[in-house]
Amino acid sequence: MRSPYLPVAINAVKAAQDVILKYYKDEQLEVATKEDQTPVTVADQQAEDIIKQTILAAFPDHTFFGEEGEKVDLQNHKGFTWIIDPIDGTKSFIRGLPLFGTLLALMHDGELIVGVSNAPVWGELVYAVKGEGAFLNDTQLSVSKVNQINEAYLSNGRLKYFEDIKKVPQLLAISREAKWARGLGDFWIYHLVAEGKVDIMMEGSVKFWDIAAAKVIVEEAGGTMSQLDGQPITYQSTTALATNGMLHDQIVAAMK
Repeated sequence: MRSPYLPVAINAVKAAQDVILKYYKDEQLEVATKEDQTPVTVADQQAEDIIKQTILAAFPDHTFFGEEGEKVDLQNHKGFTWIIDPIDGTKSFIRGLPLFGTLLALMHDGELIVGVSNAPVWGELVYAVKGEGAFLNDTQLSVSKVNQINEAYLSNGRLKYFEDIKKVPQLLAISREAKWARGLGDFWIYHLVAEGKVDIMMEGSVKFWDIAAAKVIVEEAGGTMSQLDGQPITYQSTTALATNGMLHDQIVAAMK
């Protein structure tokens, strides 16, 4: 039986979509800079607000860990907490590029159990419930069967972040060996890993709201997701590696 939380999650991201598209390509859109030097817009803030309102209407005792608002303490987590990234790819959104999405995940007693990732411009809704599979617009997803790096399609996040963690030589070595390599980051590549179109996705800098939904989706599609060093994803994770599973240990070893 499908999770009772999934329909609410889907309704929440669709409500956010209506808000986001209202501001998309708005030449008068005001952009502020947060303390971490990342941009934020009224669309980010209003989208997170409508997500919270939608969820609280159904589950008034649930809490939130959102990029733009409330951040409940996730240490020794108990109960239900929703992890929100209202616009993943705000810089793309600001420039009128369609490479942005809304990410929503549900954590129960420290375990991620629902993930939803919505690309508003493309109408691409990807979702998963732990133990129930991953889907793209109702079509079930499955990762690829590629088992050698020289046959793999690779994508990675911003090069600067790999410089910051001193992993550029390792990244370049894997990129040279891979059959295809592109520097595309953000949510969409996790969709492609779950669809079996990309085999490896690496990011040198992430926040929990960037990857919580992706973890559920990739793993329910049969893949594996961890930090770059192979350690499990937690609310404190700062790097991410998503693969089809068959390549995971090879990439972890190559990144050391």
